[in-house]
This record gives sequence, structure tokens and C-alpha cells, in this order.
Amino acid sequence: MRCVIVSDFGAVNGGAAKVAIESARGLAEAGVEVVFACAIGPVSPRLDHPRIDVQRFEGEEIWKVGGRIAAARQGIWNAAAHAFLTALLARQPAGTIVHLHQWTKAFSPAAIAAVGESGLPVAITMHDYFSFCPTGGYFDFKAGAPCARRPMSGGCMAANCDRESYAHKLVRVARQWRSDEALRALAQPLFIHVSDFARDVARAFLPRQARHVVVENMMEAQKRPPAEVAGNRHALFLGRFTQEKAGDVLARAAREAGMPVRFVGEGPLRAEILKANPAADFGAWVPAERVFEEIERARCLVLPSLWYEPGPLVVAEARSRGVPVVLARTTGPAGWIRDGEDGLLVDGGDVAGLAAALAQLQDDETARRMGEAAYRHYWADPLTVARHVARTIAAYETLARAPQAASAAG
Repeated sequence: MRCVIVSDFGAVNGGAAKVAIESARGLAEAGVEVVFACAIGPVSPRLDHPRIDVQRFEGEEIWKVGGRIAAARQGIWNAAAHAFLTALLARQPAGTIVHLHQWTKAFSPAAIAAVGESGLPVAITMHDYFSFCPTGGYFDFKAGAPCARRPMSGGCMAANCDRESYAHKLVRVARQWRSDEALRALAQPLFIHVSDFARDVARAFLPRQARHVVVENMMEAQKRPPAEVAGNRHALFLGRFTQEKAGDVLARAAREAGMPVRFVGEGPLRAEILKANPAADFGAWVPAERVFEEIERARCLVLPSLWYEPGPLVVAEARSRGVPVVLARTTGPAGWIRDGEDGLLVDGGDVAGLAAALAQLQDDETARRMGEAAYRHYWADPLTVARHVARTIAAYETLARAPQAASAAG
């Protein structure tokens, strides 16, 4: 089996790049021949493997390319990226799977078009919603709520819903138009979703000829005894301080519940979080190897996201350490939670509901019971690289068989 993985970044700078790189490494170790096509360096040492051939397109992030007009033009259609991928895919043997992980930062919709023109089978991992939503989050930043419009409808294009400005939104609309055009030309794409919830959100807005499968992201953790959460006191928020992640909602809820709260990360909402809860404790970003240390010191992890977050792995990280999670029910990991047994689900933006959940976890026995259940349920089916790779290969096999089945039917 052979695949070409397309990722804007060659090194880990976020969740999508990390999954692309670790997936490539795991596939190679499982015997798959991998071509890793990336644009933005450096290249991770994790890609140094005899069955991984790194092919670098010397690209840049679009908003770092000259002036705004040049950046916008390249974001809508990167002709050089199209030529690079067209030539790369033309050299691949028949049946090679092309797997798109991330293309919006450098490759542009030209990546999708190049795959369609190659005639090779294609899989697209939905780390976000850029395959159908111009802003990528299916979230109205002006309303502070999930979007209620049909993507690329008249109402969508007219809506000033972008985090930045309406002019920025119009550039994204133009990019989405090229993306939609390229997606419609794909014969039978396979969309790989990272959670059941994210699949259900996206499915109605993706091409009708597409097929869908869920492959959760990997999260390697060493199995150690669960944390003694009954001895911990604070709720933990771990991530970006941005509007859609709703750190301010947690700040108000913790203050109402009388529960200490710690925010680890950075972002533009810091001042608003501190205003909502002057007693909140803040910590800077920590290296990946120290994330578990932060988690193990917490009474619970809280993910109060307002947007339909597809599959943040911090929830799995907490559960692997026996730390109960409180999260919005409209997020991908909510499907892992047995509400009231190993975690608590709340409505996004509901300060009173979140405060009630935090108050419930202030009881030592409740926190201990939920933490032990979270630990037990996580380790019954851990999100290992081996699990992820096996399911990815199974998805590739269905994709490889599809054209043959279509030919036989014809």
C-alpha cells in the first residue's frame, strides 16, 4: 500500500500537523510506503524513516506572502502548489491513496483540484470545517454562537461572521468557492471525521458522492495509576483563550460555584477572563511533556466550547489520568462521556449549568468516583497510534476497492 499525505506544515505546530506527522510515521512502521508532501518548514525528525519520502513545496503561510492582495490571491488559488502536486501525483503508481490533512495555510484549494485531476483515490481528514465553511469553524464570531446558516448560501456570504472583518470573510468565501468546485469534481472522496459528532455536523454540507468514516486521532499516554483527584481543588482550562473556547464562561461559572480555577495557555480573551474572575490563576503554555503534570494537579478538566469542536485530545489526556471532564455536549468528545458516571455534560454558554456541574464535583466522593470511571473507560480502548493506524489502513482499503467496484458495476 502507498499513500501521499498532504500537510501544510512539516513540523508540529498544532493538532492537525501533529496527527498528519504521527499518522505518517505510524503508517510507515506498519509497512505503508508514505510520501509526505508539505510546504512550510522545518521538517520534523519524526518523518525520518526509510518508508517516508518527504517532498517539500517551498511555500509560505498565505498571510505572510507580500501584501494582503497577494496573500489573498494565493490563499484562493496557489498556482505553484497546483503545479507541484500535479507533478508529484503524476509520478505515483495507480492505486496510490492521496490523504489531505491540511491545505488552507499554504497549498490552497489547488491541492484538492490537483488530486481530482490525478484520478487517484482521495481521503480528507476533517480536523475542522474548512471543507464546507468559509471560516472553518462553522461559528458566527459576531453572534458568539454556532452558525445557523447553510454554508455558501446567500445568507452565509452576506453575513459578517468572521473573527477579523467582512473583507476577510469575502476572501474566505472566494477560497471556499474554489474549494467547493474542486470537491464536486472528486469522483468518490472519503471524508475521515475525528468524532461521530463532527461527522454528523459536516455530512449534510459535503458532496453527495462522498463516503464517510470516523477515525479518532491518536493520543499516546503511558499508563500510570490514576491521579488522586479528591485531593485536588481547582478546575483546569487548557487551551487558547479565544471567544469560541469560552474561557470567560468557565471563569464566571467557577466564581459562582466558589471553585478555584486555573487557565493554562494564552490568547486575546485573557483580560476578559480575569475580569470575570479576579481570583483565577494563570499559567503559560507548557511543553507537551508537561501537559499531564498540569492535568494530574486538577480536580477536573473543563472544556466549555461554544463551537462544535471536532475532537480535542485534551479530553482523552485527562481521562487517561483519571481526571473527570466537564464539557459542552456539542463537542466531539462528548460522545465518549457517560454523563454523571465518568464526567458531566453541559450546554455551551450556560454559566449556571456549568456552575452546578462544578459544585457537584466539589464533593470528594463524586470526584473520586467519576475520575476512577473515566480512567477505567479510557484504558478499555485507549487512543493509541496503533489503533489510529489500523483504522486508517482499513479506511484506505475501502477507498482502494471503491474504483474497482465502480468499474465492475459499469
